[in-house]
Amino acid sequence: MHMRLHINLDDEVAEQIDEIAGSRQRSRYIREAVEAKLEVDRRLAARRRLVGAYPDFAPWMTAEWISENRKREGEARQKQLDQWWGRGE
Repeated sequence: MHMRLHINLDDEVAEQIDEIAGSRQRSRYIREAVEAKLEVDRRLAARRRLVGAYPDFAPWMTAEWISENRKREGEARQKQLDQWWGRGE
């Protein structure tokens, strides 16, 4: 079942939709855009609910762990690049 809605868009936005989707496909384009945004928002809400849920098992939530992990990843990446460019061990 579909529900008909009335929405207001700036003329410029409507013209951009028409350029991409065509004037006969506005509803489909807007529906798909809203569905995609809803999926993003659902995932963000789920992540927010999980933050701090398992503090004993969440080392990635500390600034120290993040800093150390970034350093290790950077060193590993540099080692791979050095090997690739023939500068490795």
